[in-house]
Amino acid sequence: MPKENTTVYIILGLLSHEDLSGYDIKKRIDHQISFFWDIGYGQIYPTLSRLVADRLVTKRTSESSGGPEKNLYSITHQGREVLKEWLKTPVQKEYTKYEILVKLFFGHAVSFEENKERIEAFKVRQLETLKLMDMFKRNLEEVMDREEEHLFYYLTVLFGEKIFQAYVQWADEAVNLLEARYQKE
Repeated sequence: MPKENTTVYIILGLLSHEDLSGYDIKKRIDHQISFFWDIGYGQIYPTLSRLVADRLVTKRTSESSGGPEKNLYSITHQGREVLKEWLKTPVQKEYTKYEILVKLFFGHAVSFEENKERIEAFKVRQLETLKLMDMFKRNLEEVMDREEEHLFYYLTVLFGEKIFQAYVQWADEAVNLLEARYQKE
């Protein structure tokens, strides 16, 4: 079974809120979605071309204030229907890739200090992301009743908050286990 191109549906979902340029789509992904799904420019523009060819999205040129013309993309009625159908399908698989876990799996090949530093750096990154989740959560709580979509944004932030808290707890426990093991030797 071929792997489904989730980028298609993410772009359709973003365009279901507003017309966007490819650059704007990438910014939304980086600031809102990359916490749970990462997409590079190399995926965005070919996907937009495919969506235009499939008539799920239209493209028009727009003059920007003081800058060069840019292409704006809009979702079509057919695009909205495709997005709705995808949203109704069961989730296929949750993907997880953690380079830190692969490196720790083979951690016996490097020093205690290197493993500990890797875990502590991981923890610092998670604490920074937790600060962002907290900011998003507080901002959404202030506007929760204004738009229905804010509840759904909030649900993803709540999930992120719980996951990043668990990462921090794991890092603390992992360092404690390493220290306990290597203090005996």
